[in-house]
Amino acid sequence: MRKPPIHRSFWNAIKGVIWMLKSERNFQIEVLALLINLFLIVYLKVTEFEATIILVVSFSVLSLEILNTCVEKICDIIQPEYDERIKIIKDIAAGSVFLMAIASAIVGVLIYTKYLL
Repeated sequence: MRKPPIHRSFWNAIKGVIWMLKSERNFQIEVLALLINLFLIVYLKVTEFEATIILVVSFSVLSLEILNTCVEKICDIIQPEYDERIKIIKDIAAGSVFLMAIASAIVGVLIYTKYLL
């Protein structure tokens, strides 16, 4: 199979993000959190280093959410009926997003506290 042109690869990735935005409630909430962070970065004039950390953890949550959705969709294809093993796999994938979201919240508290107090 031939590789698609680079612009096609980028377009496919963008379509995947658009699908996530249209279809996945948690992704929508996490994008809203990113937008709030972008506003706070500008409004509070956080340092470049702090902004970088905030953006890295924010995009990490979004990336893990996309991977979590991939795991869930693959599991649903492999085993459409309820299966305890599939449930465990899905729970583990969701746990990775949860842990990164906690880390992101901690980073937010550590960085924003000094600007808000």
